[in-house]
Amino acid sequence: MRMGLFLLVACGQPAHPPEPDAGAPELALVTSQMEGTTLVTNTDFAPDACELVEACIGAPGTRRLLHFATVVTNAGTADLVLGPVPPAGESDGIYVWSPCHMHHHVIGFADYELRDSTGVVAAGHKQGFCIEDDEQITPRGPSHGYSCGDMGISVGWADAYDSTKPCQWIDITEVPTGTYELRVIVDQSGVLPDADPSNNTWSTSVTF
Repeated sequence: MRMGLFLLVACGQPAHPPEPDAGAPELALVTSQMEGTTLVTNTDFAPDACELVEACIGAPGTRRLLHFATVVTNAGTADLVLGPVPPAGESDGIYVWSPCHMHHHVIGFADYELRDSTGVVAAGHKQGFCIEDDEQITPRGPSHGYSCGDMGISVGWADAYDSTKPCQWIDITEVPTGTYELRVIVDQSGVLPDADPSNNTWSTSVTF
């Protein structure tokens, strides 16, 4: 798991083994590690909180949050290679510089929806920071050292965000109590290489 924001300056460059014709990555949610991770908290945020700046909450003050884990593995035959991040202060492609956090985020890696019979009632997004090999899911090969400065996921490994990570939630402050469907969608816009997008969505019932 991540050791903190200062990893950004300590990351090395991985020795990337995949070649263009070596196969294709396949992103898949590790549902066994996501089931049963939902938790509701009341959390206070200052007016200058990064979570507000980056649209993870609707307003400052006390917010009611639905937390959960998101674990994404590469079940394919080639590494997911996102590549080196741009220089500090610059955004490029899928990488967006956060002047609040002072590091790059990967936009659109995962989106979160809370739904009822009428559709989406609240939404959130994964603040993708350090898309990397957090844990090995299947013994299909070694980690190739993806890091905060050069992101990706090796074959058989997973990027894991537990429920305690910043923005790993949906702000449900304005949502009435009841039973809803929580839905997590990986690469909803389809910009990442993925051999089988059919396993990019997971949902579960939540009551609060």
